[in-house]
Amino acid sequence: MLVLSLLIVFGCEEIEREPITKDSVPPGVITSLVVENIPGGAVITYALPKETDLLYVKAEYELSNGKKVETRSSIYASSVQVEGFGDTREREVKLYAVDRSENISAPVTVKVQPLTPPVHMVKNTMEVIPDFGGAQYTWTNETNAPLAFIIITQDSTGALNPVETVYTSVTDGKYTVRGFDPEEKIFAIVIRDRWDNYSDTVKVTLTPMFEEKLDKSKFDDIVLPGDTDMNGWEGRSYYIFDDDINTFNHSLAGTGWPQYFTIDLGVTARLSRVIVIQRQSFPYSHGNPRLLEVWGIEEAPPADGSWDNWIKLRDCVATKPSAMGGTADEDADHLIKGDEYSFTLEDPPVRYIRFLVNETWGVTGFIHFAEVTFYGQVVGE
Repeated sequence: MLVLSLLIVFGCEEIEREPITKDSVPPGVITSLVVENIPGGAVITYALPKETDLLYVKAEYELSNGKKVETRSSIYASSVQVEGFGDTREREVKLYAVDRSENISAPVTVKVQPLTPPVHMVKNTMEVIPDFGGAQYTWTNETNAPLAFIIITQDSTGALNPVETVYTSVTDGKYTVRGFDPEEKIFAIVIRDRWDNYSDTVKVTLTPMFEEKLDKSKFDDIVLPGDTDMNGWEGRSYYIFDDDINTFNHSLAGTGWPQYFTIDLGVTARLSRVIVIQRQSFPYSHGNPRLLEVWGIEEAPPADGSWDNWIKLRDCVATKPSAMGGTADEDADHLIKGDEYSFTLEDPPVRYIRFLVNETWGVTGFIHFAEVTFYGQVVGE
């Protein structure tokens, strides 16, 4: 037992490996430097010195905020990328060749002049317009740089405060901040990158469009030819608009795919968003919808149940916070609050809604919803 214990102790020690041969001779310098300036940085190509024990190339430079940065590139590459600059000023980069004995060559200095950094490029494309209950922000991120969009609004005292931060690298971005009365106020945004470079503030004064929760007492479940029967088991079709998240509708297994059902909103409305809450007793499983579509039509739908004149309003993918780096507590909170899907300002007014489900969380032969809630503007009875 003593021998085994010693083997375990010494076997778990970290062994620091060193080069088989070690010298104190620095490698030659890097030559033939060519600079290609890019947004917020530069790509520097070069020729390596004729050495047999080179390990990597090191670039040292200083960011706009004074922070010193070191970037390394393998000897199997012929270039190194320097990035993180928050302006277009010319600056110096020092390049070193490093060998396996950690000997460092004499520096070679090259000048770079970054193109407009992504935070400023994206800021110049930003547009802010009124949306239902708030403001809609749109932008273009041609370099797909990972950025943080800090959304700022005016509080009751007139002060500007951050309310949300959106992290994304998509090319064509769109985000709506909601929950505001139709009263004139300032909406602003600041963009930040991962090196803590900030854009100037984009600031507009606008009045959010009026938004209200649609009256569920006017909703009705209607059944068209081809619609899925949502009264299976203990579920009832009308339970999804009874404002009780512990009741649900339910289809029968073996109905086939896709499965869909129809709701009459009782009014014609320009929709801003819908919240879909899944059956609470089977979180992220069973027949809860994961891939679904929302369709709408203003006039009475075809009596034969066909999809003629129906308009697809939204493709929806249900989410689970822990699957995206969240926690179990966030999963539980999201289960109660539901998935929110926004519609666009270009969508036409509708009265009738069809939910079409292509896949459930449990990949089952049936579907069930707990509750759906619509928001928007009523434009006709």
